[in-house]
Amino acid sequence: MAPAFRELMGALANELSDWASAADALEDAVADLADARSLSSKQVEAVQSLDSLSQHLHQLSQLFRDLGSGSGVRDTDAAADIGRAVARLNLGGLGARLAASPHSARDVVPGEVDLW
Repeated sequence: MAPAFRELMGALANELSDWASAADALEDAVADLADARSLSSKQVEAVQSLDSLSQHLHQLSQLFRDLGSGSGVRDTDAAADIGRAVARLNLGGLGARLAASPHSARDVVPGEVDLW
């Protein structure tokens, strides 16, 4: 795997990790504010979507980190590395979407936030 590719994947992983941490901090701040008042169910869903956002960002960060650390010497190695990295994803069908295996609407859990 080319060093430039590894460097790019690492930089993307770090960027997404930073944004995930920012989303975590925002979620904590909003939750603290929410404790002081009662929220409607729609407001609660909005707060919960922050948690989903940070989880997805953490997962994407890990994906890029995995892709950057793979062997990928030959095309077949790269394909195997990508398959292993995507298989680790587990949020809301994210892995299936990235592997180009769309899930049906009935696979979506009610209340689940789908960012794609």
